[in-house]
Amino acid sequence: MARPLRIEYEGAVYHIMSRGNERQQIFCDERDFKKFFYYLGCVHERYEIIVYAYCLMENHYHLLVETPHANLSSIMRDLNGGYTMYFNTRHKRVGHLFQGRYKAILVDKENYLLELSRYIHLNPVRKKIVNKPEKYSYSSLAAYLAQDVIRPWMNVVFLLSRFGSSIVEQREEYKKFIYDDSQEHKNVAKNIYAQAIIGSEDFIARIRKTFLDKRVVSREVPSIKKLKYGKTLDDIAGAVIKYYKADYSLLYKRKVIHNRPKKVFVYLSRRYTDKTVNQICNYLKGSISNNSISKIFSRIQDEIYKDKTLKEEVDIVTRMLLG
Repeated sequence: MARPLRIEYEGAVYHIMSRGNERQQIFCDERDFKKFFYYLGCVHERYEIIVYAYCLMENHYHLLVETPHANLSSIMRDLNGGYTMYFNTRHKRVGHLFQGRYKAILVDKENYLLELSRYIHLNPVRKKIVNKPEKYSYSSLAAYLAQDVIRPWMNVVFLLSRFGSSIVEQREEYKKFIYDDSQEHKNVAKNIYAQAIIGSEDFIARIRKTFLDKRVVSREVPSIKKLKYGKTLDDIAGAVIKYYKADYSLLYKRKVIHNRPKKVFVYLSRRYTDKTVNQICNYLKGSISNNSISKIFSRIQDEIYKDKTLKEEVDIVTRMLLG
């Protein structure tokens, strides 16, 4: 089966949906929901994403986000990867938590963002979990209706600015918009072009012209190569060795527990190259397993927000790497 179409560019907006493997639970209780919010906050801080709406359900979630730096793949690797590590550890399970790759629909911000926020916020009502969308605790609707529940990584200003002149009026009008079933709202769930884009005809034409060239857009189209940082594993190894004033042999030692340079190398290799865990494993001469590479990456991205020294080290090596 072909991988889904991926288009990444600065300022791209996506409706993201990720479902539990075999439709199993990905959130079991309040602690799980809070931990996912924690990781969402982490990717907001690191990648400067803009979150317009979200809805976390028992076995899947919806996000409506903007990516200022054309890095959706890195964002989702951190978000789903970090949360999977947490969930599997806490609930004593192994294996994939999410079903296949996440779904990311490229969105025409000017014409479809507002309607998609409505679609996402009404999800608990469609699933008959609540009869009023504001009663659901794990969607962003509350942030649109009350100032004191806005999470620091949420952006409600853009959509609310389309309603009224005062914040009170904007919140009232947005709520009316959510409840208004008398008008013919766009069926956003079905109005998707090539299973990858939702927007006006002009928007779709621009995306095709800019990114697709002469490709035939269909379900069989492989993912388009995203914009890369253009760094190799040699580049990352060089920066790490230079900063830590170490020998390359340190990267090939099997024990990792006290090997900070090797951990940082693994983390940056996953962040700034498109190399697979198997390719990174081969580069390190088999001194570390594929599974360990994934675990190290998830742990470092978690620890980097708790350990100021580690964060400073990673930031310095990153600046050396990217210039």
